[in-house]
Amino acid sequence: MADNVNIEISGEINATTEKKGFLKLLQHVRSGAAPALVMGVLNTRRPWTQFVATENFKVPASIPRLSRRFYRNVEHFQANYLMIFLGLFAYCLITSPLLLIAMVASFFGYRKLTSGPNTWKIGSWELTKTQQYAVAAAGSMALCWLAGAGAVLFWVLGATVTVVALHASFFDAEALPPTDDPEQFPMIEQV
Repeated sequence: MADNVNIEISGEINATTEKKGFLKLLQHVRSGAAPALVMGVLNTRRPWTQFVATENFKVPASIPRLSRRFYRNVEHFQANYLMIFLGLFAYCLITSPLLLIAMVASFFGYRKLTSGPNTWKIGSWELTKTQQYAVAAAGSMALCWLAGAGAVLFWVLGATVTVVALHASFFDAEALPPTDDPEQFPMIEQV
C-alpha cells in the first residue's frame, strides 16, 4: 500500500512579517506617513463656534445616553481635541524655557547623529551606530528629566483628558448635524 507519490514543492516563499502595535506606528513615522495622518485628522476640524456653542451644553438624561454622546462627540470633534492637546503642549514648552532648551538640544543632537558617518571613540574603543544612539538617547532622557519633562507630560495629558471628557460628556450630541450613517449613534433610549 505504500505508493510513491511525487509532489512538486519548488517555488519561492516571500515571507513578510507585518509589524503590530507600536512597531507599526514607528514604521509609519519613519516612512513619513505620520505627518500626513496628522494633517488628515486636522483637515476634519470642526468650526470652533460649533465646538464652544454654550447653548448645546446639557446634562445627559441617562448613563446610556451619556455613553453614546461621549463616543459621538469624540468621533465628531477628534481634530479639535487634538488641537487642544497640541495647544497645551505648546503652552508648556513656552512657559518652561529649560524644557524648550532640552527639546531643542535633543533634536539637534539627533540630527547631528543621523546627518552622516560619525565615529565616537572612548579611549581606543570605537562606538557602533547603535551604541551612539543609545548614548544620545540616555543623554536626551537625562536632560529632559532635569528639565522636568515628566511633570509637564502628566500635566498636559491630565489637562487634555479632563477637557475632552468634560466637553464630550456635556456637549449635546443631538445638536450636531446628522452623520452619514444614521444607525451609527442612535439617540433613541431603550426603556
